[in-house]
Amino acid sequence: MVNMLREVVEWIDKTYPFWRRHGGRDHIWLFTHDEGACWAPKVLENSTWLTHWGRMGLEHTTGTAFMADRYDRDFTNWQQPEGYLTHIRGHACYDPQKDLVIPSFKQPNHYRESPLLGKPAKQRDIFLFFRGDVGKNRMPMYSRGVRQKLYQLAIDNKWREKHNILVGDSRDIQGEYSDLLSRSLFCIVAAGDGWSARMEDAVLHGCIPVIIIDNVHVAFESIIHVDAFTVRIDEAQLPKIVEILQAIPERKIRVKQAHLGHLWHRYRYSSLPGLASEAQAIMSANRPQLDSPPPPKHQIPTHQKLVSTWRRRLADEPSHDPSKRQLYLPRPFKGDPAVDDAFATIIQWLYSRIPFTR
Repeated sequence: MVNMLREVVEWIDKTYPFWRRHGGRDHIWLFTHDEGACWAPKVLENSTWLTHWGRMGLEHTTGTAFMADRYDRDFTNWQQPEGYLTHIRGHACYDPQKDLVIPSFKQPNHYRESPLLGKPAKQRDIFLFFRGDVGKNRMPMYSRGVRQKLYQLAIDNKWREKHNILVGDSRDIQGEYSDLLSRSLFCIVAAGDGWSARMEDAVLHGCIPVIIIDNVHVAFESIIHVDAFTVRIDEAQLPKIVEILQAIPERKIRVKQAHLGHLWHRYRYSSLPGLASEAQAIMSANRPQLDSPPPPKHQIPTHQKLVSTWRRRLADEPSHDPSKRQLYLPRPFKGDPAVDDAFATIIQWLYSRIPFTR
C-alpha cells in the first residue's frame, strides 16, 4: 500500500502540474485503515488527510492486534532493499492543524430508534453502555487493554446489578442495539485495533460519549467543541469510571445532552438522495409517536432503587399530564436530515482551508 501511494504521487506528478504547484498541499487523501494515516508515506505529509484515527504525536508504534496490519514491522526484498519503514517514518498519524478526523458512515436504519430520526426520546435508564468486542479472545494490546479491563471491572464489581451498567458482547447483552443506545445515558468510546465507530454510535443516539483513548482526537474534535457534550477519562482512571460519572451533577448532564441536540446531525451522512429519502421515511414513520402519551418507565426492582445514585433519580413514575411530563434530552430532531450533515461539515471545513493550501 505504501509503495502504491508513492507510485500514485509519481504518476500525478508526471501527468499533471498540480502536485508541484503547492507541494501537494492542495491535495486530499482519505485514510480509512484501522490506524488511519499512521503508515502514510512521507511524500503525502503536506497534503490534507481525512481519517477516522486522530492519534497525535510524532513517536508512535502500531497498536493493532491484527498482526498483518502492523505498520512498524519492516520488510525488505531485492527490489526494495531499503525496506519501507524509511518511507513512512517522521510524521504524526494526524495533525489537527491540517487534517480532519471524520465520522464513519452509518446507514439511517442503524439509528432508527434514535430521537435524531424523530423517535420520542426515551428514559435513559441504562447508566453506562458498551456492547461489542471486549477482547475475550484478543491479544493484550487490543484496544490498549481498555475494553478488556472495562469488561472485567464490570463483572468483578457487579456493575449491572448495582448500577444498571451494561458492558459486554452480544452474548452478554441481549436486545436491539439502537434501542439500547437510545436508552443509555453514557456510552463508552474506546479504541479497537485503532479507530472504532463508538463515538458515532453514541452521538447519533443522543448518548453522552465517554472517551477513553489517550492522546487521540475523536471525529470533528478539532473543529467542534466536543468537551461540551462528552466526558473524557484517562485510561489510567478506568477503575474509577463509575465514581467519576456518578459525581457529575445532573444539571451538567442535561447541558451536555442539550449540546448534543444542537449538533448530532453533523455526525450522520444523509445528504445524498438515497440516504435523505431513507431518513425522511423513518422520520415520517416515527412522527405519529411524538404525539402519543410517553411509554411507562422501565420498572426498577424495589431492592435496586437504593443502590445507585442515578437510579434513585429514576424511581418516580412520570406524569401523563403534558404540563408535568418529564423532558428527556436530546429532544427529537424535526429538521431536514439533508442539511448540515457530516458530508456538508467536511466540505465546509475544506473550504475554510483553501487559503492555507496556497
